[in-house]
Amino acid sequence: MIDSHIHIGQFYNDYYDFNRIFDIVLNAEVDKIIYSSTTSCIKNIKYDQIYKEIESALALFSNNIAIPLLWYVPGYINQGIKIDIEMKELKYGGFKLHPLANFWDFENNIKHMQILHEIFDYANNRNMLIKIHTGESGVDRPNRFDKFISEYRNVKIILAHCRPVDETVRMMRKYPNVFGDTAFATSERIAYVKNAGFGERLVFGTDFPITYYYYKKNGLGLKNQYYKDLEAIKLIRPASTFEGI
Repeated sequence: MIDSHIHIGQFYNDYYDFNRIFDIVLNAEVDKIIYSSTTSCIKNIKYDQIYKEIESALALFSNNIAIPLLWYVPGYINQGIKIDIEMKELKYGGFKLHPLANFWDFENNIKHMQILHEIFDYANNRNMLIKIHTGESGVDRPNRFDKFISEYRNVKIILAHCRPVDETVRMMRKYPNVFGDTAFATSERIAYVKNAGFGERLVFGTDFPITYYYYKKNGLGLKNQYYKDLEAIKLIRPASTFEGI
């Protein structure tokens, strides 16, 4: 089984070391991890810091076991980060976009538009995945990326969290390459997707250890929180685990 939504790195005041996170996850019922670094949320983050995190993780956990996603932030444009070079050097398995945590203004900023086309084109030519954080703030609604999803049909798009769920379903209905994941998705939200006929496009993902960050006041330890996450999602019974990635 693959947990397709795992994080390492800095998240507000907490730092989640990959060794600790991967040890917990891989000693549960999970064979493979797809992960990215929340250190990418830090304002004015330098890619060198992310590079070191992913490089260290790959030194101990090959990308056959733990697949990193390149969480691309707009600030990398001015840092001279070349997508084709970085993707090959660290053997990333795809991309992560977070339009709420990172300011994407591709409607008005030509550089943002160009780099997104470069990202989608790269993924499209290699049948890779792009995970997009979704929510209801406006900047992270799923249909905001419609122009890219419609153009690049070979990309496996994961709409993380399936929010808002009605819009997620509309995107699934419109594009067969669009999936949703179960990370922080309520049972009601998942039932909506299933009842709409798209249960087979729900991908297993927990968002761990972000779940721990928000629920740690409940007194569960990091390991116990992950087991609770697994139990909750097993009740949802997602059909897809992206075994073919």
